[in-house]
Amino acid sequence: MKPPFGKYLEKHPPFTSFNVGDIKKAGILVVIPTYLEDGLCRTLDSICACHPVQGRVAVIVVVNAGVNATEDIIKQQKKTIQELKDYKVNRDFIDIYIIEAFNLPKKHFGAGLARKIGMDIAVQHLSDSDNENGVIVSLDADSTVDANYLTEIDSYFAKPQNKACSISFEHPVAGNEFDPTVYDAIAQYELHLRYYVESLRYIGFPYAFHTIGSCFAFKASSYVSVGGMNRRQGGEEFYFIQKLLQQGGYGELNTTKVYPSPRISSRVPFGTGPSVKKMVENKDEEYRTYNLQGFIDLKSFLDNVEKYYRISEETYQQLVLELPGRVRSFLLNSDFYNELKPVADNCSTLEVFRKRFFQVFNAFKLVKYINYTHEHFLEKTPVFDAAIELLELKHIEVDDIFDDRELLKKYREIQK
Repeated sequence: MKPPFGKYLEKHPPFTSFNVGDIKKAGILVVIPTYLEDGLCRTLDSICACHPVQGRVAVIVVVNAGVNATEDIIKQQKKTIQELKDYKVNRDFIDIYIIEAFNLPKKHFGAGLARKIGMDIAVQHLSDSDNENGVIVSLDADSTVDANYLTEIDSYFAKPQNKACSISFEHPVAGNEFDPTVYDAIAQYELHLRYYVESLRYIGFPYAFHTIGSCFAFKASSYVSVGGMNRRQGGEEFYFIQKLLQQGGYGELNTTKVYPSPRISSRVPFGTGPSVKKMVENKDEEYRTYNLQGFIDLKSFLDNVEKYYRISEETYQQLVLELPGRVRSFLLNSDFYNELKPVADNCSTLEVFRKRFFQVFNAFKLVKYINYTHEHFLEKTPVFDAAIELLELKHIEVDDIFDDRELLKKYREIQK
């Protein structure tokens, strides 16, 4: 067992009695949290339809339930376990492992804890295999993948500099499986996700990546170095990916795709499912996203990061007074100078400071800023209008775009 892995595993004891020794030596481990799912076999079918890789692939399915789960929930989860046992894997390089994780503590029960259980098991296996560069992949039980999914992941992580990545995705925006209102809603919501990331790129924010639970992967060594997956009941992937981003070596894998479900859900407090549900219930309302002006204001601050290197509080106050009022209000009310000063004082060069600056003004700080400006100054905007405005600002042709799906297609092309 490698020392860093051993220290991590000692600090994070397993939640289940699953015997990690049962896992055949694998280089890629796909973790799928599963709670009251009815489309899991389709997800497994898509994995089993993937082109083969040289090593083995372990699919770790964490069938989970909370300590206060009803008899009906336990019955459904046990039915899922039986379906998994009956599932026929038709590929000789893929193995499926069922993790029964029942009676999980109420305080932490949710997708975050289920992911953590599966990912910690993957780390234990890779530790036992003396393979710190083994790859752990996060997928959801209602998502499907392209046939080149595994081979492209394998190729990406074969490069030593690549430590983690977001994987390209596209929600289905047409079909017969769901009501048309669901497809309309998911088109707007995905447009919001892409608009947000593209806005961050426009203002020069270095951590502008999608953070979707079914669409990321990382080396085991990176997982351990950032303390592993958290146990949050919502947004766990966002918080975890931010830690991966700050250690470097994070990129985008755009040569394959994941297709997350657009279904309605209320099992998490925010995200795709609840957003789609709200839009379907209020079918005449457009999805409203962050006002582009909030990002434009912030750009004037981020474009001049070097001015804040080792400056006095008096100089800081003078510089802040030159910024747009909304940014000025946020920085002064959040006492940003006292957060930045110790970082600046410990940077030997301006180049180091530029990098460390964004460890203070990170994705969490940016979310606080954008929420602050919309709470006090700005109104949210229909996503179509905001997304069109951003492309016009970037001098991208939009004259022939008239609806959400056309605009979403444009954003998908831009972000390939």
